[in-house]
Amino acid sequence: MPKKLPYGQSDFVKIMGKNYVYVDKTRYIELLENENNTYQFLLRPRRFGKSLFLSVLDHYYNLNAQNKFEALFGGLYIGRNPTAERGMYAVLKFNFSGLDTETPETFRKSFSGAVQERVIGFLEAYKSIFPDTERAMKQDLGIGALGVAFTAAQNADIPIFVIIDEYDHFANNLIAMGKAYKDEVKAGGLVRSFFESLKIATDSVVKRIFITGVSPMMLNDLTSGFNIATDYTLFPKYNEMFGFTRDDVELIMAEAGINRDLIKVDMEAYYNGYAFSEYAGNKVYNSQMILYLFNMVMQLGEQPKQIVDTNLKTDYGRLRRLADGEGNRQKLLQIILNGKIAVSIKEKFSVDDLQNEDYFVSLLFYLGMLTIEPGEEQIYLKIPNYSIKTLYWEYMAEYLKSTEEGVIDSGRLEETVRNLACDGDMMPLRKRHPAGTCLLKGQ
Repeated sequence: MPKKLPYGQSDFVKIMGKNYVYVDKTRYIELLENENNTYQFLLRPRRFGKSLFLSVLDHYYNLNAQNKFEALFGGLYIGRNPTAERGMYAVLKFNFSGLDTETPETFRKSFSGAVQERVIGFLEAYKSIFPDTERAMKQDLGIGALGVAFTAAQNADIPIFVIIDEYDHFANNLIAMGKAYKDEVKAGGLVRSFFESLKIATDSVVKRIFITGVSPMMLNDLTSGFNIATDYTLFPKYNEMFGFTRDDVELIMAEAGINRDLIKVDMEAYYNGYAFSEYAGNKVYNSQMILYLFNMVMQLGEQPKQIVDTNLKTDYGRLRRLADGEGNRQKLLQIILNGKIAVSIKEKFSVDDLQNEDYFVSLLFYLGMLTIEPGEEQIYLKIPNYSIKTLYWEYMAEYLKSTEEGVIDSGRLEETVRNLACDGDMMPLRKRHPAGTCLLKGQ
């Protein structure tokens, strides 16, 4: 019987119990556990399967899931090669997506409420070993609820594993407010205080931390508020930890019963191409992009007309907001026209650095809009695939509409941009620009 596709699924228990395809990533649990630093940080673009992996970590290390170990992990790498620390932690998990960022005030209320809600859930999950905490949690403690959790675990002599998903999800909206971002992330701010509380607790009860998100920017802006984590984002051994390799894609097609004859698009060209280290052995697919295609083929019985996941539109909006300032705009147009750019990846930068074009390009890498391509003499960052190219081309079309002198034929322009998906020829756009044959100054 064919297995179900895990499109949009990030619950490990559901995937393993409801006959979904699961691409085994559990060998990375062993690698992470063997690292010298137990406070870890690893970034990837959106839709690369980060939340699912965190669900795997939760159930592997969670002392409440010990009786499910064989059912969940028995057929996987880590089930055959269990580590010393499996099932020994109380897991405190946070996800900072979906917070209310309408105003600074609503953000603070939403952030505080989310932290306290997760602590309440944590104490409820371990109430058999953390007694007498109910009365304390009836108060409106906000992030102060962390202290209740830490004290309860310390009294019970149970180590805590803190897992944070989407640690920076709210950052872009706060940045758009101006002063609000720095108010919350710098000394005395609510976000800074949250991470400082975690850091202090590593001296007592918090023995492991794993944080993931998209950009290193916010962690760097926290500075001494949280300077204990090692960033493994660019380590070659973790290149394939998120996303799918070519072999993974073949496994999914076989186990889900995907009819290859129904797929006409070049999957490599549209969904593959990501490398997160210059020493990476394999490039990887964006997992949600390829699962989108397979899901649509199974639903329709044929390849969909829209072969690029419409969720990419959110990334297009982000691209427009980021290309603020003439320097960044020109750098972006250079990338569109040349397909790649020679620049070193900045591993650390703050929000104040984004007006520097090199830092801006590095942010595009972390967002998944550029990827690493080693050259003979230097490293390049290039557009990874045609799906991402469509975002750039849409930006190009909007840019041309805003800069054309006189009335522009929008229909012809959109047709030109669509045709780029077939042959990648930028010449029609170059010819249409009124300033000359190139959109870039000085060329």
